[in-house]
Amino acid sequence: MGNSDSKLESGKHVRTLIENIHGCANPGEILAIMGPSGCGKTTLLNLLGDRVGSKGVQGTVTLNGHKPTKKSKRFVAYCTQDDIFFPQLTVKETLSYTARLRLPREMSRRDKLKQVDNTMSLLNLSKCANTIIGDHRTRGVSGGERKRTNIASELLTDPSVILLDEPTSGLDSSLALELTKILKEFAVKQKKTIIMVIHQPSSQVFESFDKLMLMADGHMVYFGERAGVVDYLADQGYKCHPNFNPADYILELLNDNTIKQKLINGYAHSIRDDPTGKQAIEKYSRRSRTDNQLSNTILNAPVTSTRRWEATFLQQVSILTQRTFKQSRSVILSRVDIFQTIALAIICLIVWLQIPFAETNIADRVGSIFFCGVFWSFHPMIGAVSSFPLDLVMLSKERQSRSYRLLSYYLSKQIAELPLVMFNPALFTIPVYWAANLLPDFGRFVAYLIVILLGTVTSQSFGYFFGATLLNVQKSISVSMVFMLASMLLGGFYIKHLPMGLSWLKYLSFVKYSYSLLMQIQFDTPKAQFRCARPGELPPGEVSMCDLGDNGPMSNISGVSILQSEGLDDLPWYVNLLVLIGFCIVARVLAYFSLRRNSRRNKE
Repeated sequence: MGNSDSKLESGKHVRTLIENIHGCANPGEILAIMGPSGCGKTTLLNLLGDRVGSKGVQGTVTLNGHKPTKKSKRFVAYCTQDDIFFPQLTVKETLSYTARLRLPREMSRRDKLKQVDNTMSLLNLSKCANTIIGDHRTRGVSGGERKRTNIASELLTDPSVILLDEPTSGLDSSLALELTKILKEFAVKQKKTIIMVIHQPSSQVFESFDKLMLMADGHMVYFGERAGVVDYLADQGYKCHPNFNPADYILELLNDNTIKQKLINGYAHSIRDDPTGKQAIEKYSRRSRTDNQLSNTILNAPVTSTRRWEATFLQQVSILTQRTFKQSRSVILSRVDIFQTIALAIICLIVWLQIPFAETNIADRVGSIFFCGVFWSFHPMIGAVSSFPLDLVMLSKERQSRSYRLLSYYLSKQIAELPLVMFNPALFTIPVYWAANLLPDFGRFVAYLIVILLGTVTSQSFGYFFGATLLNVQKSISVSMVFMLASMLLGGFYIKHLPMGLSWLKYLSFVKYSYSLLMQIQFDTPKAQFRCARPGELPPGEVSMCDLGDNGPMSNISGVSILQSEGLDDLPWYVNLLVLIGFCIVARVLAYFSLRRNSRRNKE
């Protein structure tokens, strides 16, 4: 890297983040980038890893003397400071899915899994291979094991260069030293180049570095051998006490504004005859002149591939579907959710047990139908809105490492979560339908269950759309709640006659179509006959529907007449079904394009 310059543009204001940075890192060595918080360390690492694009950046980054290409960039691994994982997967599962997605497709599945075992052994992860990663709510592996898993996921592809952002953050001194020793041993044995950003290493960790780059306010303070930094600072008039940790002493100096500026000026003065750092790079680089004759590929690259993706499209969908199913299963089908479903089913069984086919109980029957349809529209939508916002960080990380297509991820999510989101509605509907004494017809029961599940999937589609569009859990939940409540009000149960000129609004509610379908299944059949109310059964002042017939008093009320009185006979059943399916498909397509747009914007 040489003469790098990154600028952050905001309107008419341009702010220089780092300036005149130069250095080199060799195979078998660790280059540490140190400096106080906010000095530009991570910005520099992002530039090296091609994570910020080229806008506002001046300078050159080379690999073996050649400008990196898309082909060569896949051999540069980047480990972020945050350990981003799916918490419900074990260490071995996490690494296995990564290997199947990113290792060359010529390798057999057996060889890929063998590579996983070798990498776990290298980083001392074998003992926790079958332990879930966990998060702040679920106990899993330790902090050190999470860090090593994060690094292992990048080492799987056998990269030539490994970029690490604060790999020891959150670890105590002993774990930080253990991790650094593992990395040092790996760099030496495998001839890998490791560049790490580190804030405040212990003295033992500091001693393991080969090269050192010190930064302050986006400028260079020192670049060279780690062993030479103490003497360099002494020459600048700042002698480190023999028993003092050099890393602590360096940060102490760089946190003093006066001393910091003197050191920046001192280094600039020392390279006044070499402003681009070319001589410094040649001094510390091990590259021979004969390397310049080689083609535009990385020397001794572990694998070569001209493919954009190592796994085929179908392989990506298959692998991601398996992974998503394992991760989502414990979330969507958690013990709490299953207990909630069973508890609610028991309450409904008690309230609506064996509703009689009588005029006095028609309102109870209609109420049970509407409640079941609406509840299983609310529940999945709230779960779906948080899906994409929570996955965004993981999605960005894996997409930047070119693991899979966005469409593969999206389709796998639909496939994996579809059976999961249907389980609880089915668990609830099957016993409640028969216990509530809804129409005792198996064909009608199957149709009723299908519509309940279709309404569930449709509401999930809208949840996906809101989540993918807003990518903020709180905003997505707020918007989805307003949308769901409006759809419920316009569904035809609470409001049967909208004000003049607003009757078209009901056709915008997907609840209207699912509710109409459920009612048509239960009432649009000759089998739906309800006994007329006997004298004294109706509340005072309420007239029986049987007394309103044109042919005199009736003994039974037909289901068709109930549909007419509820105003749910305006559309035939097949139109309601097609519109509901259309809502489901359109919402999912729009969700994909929203996610695609936001994914590109997030990448930029």
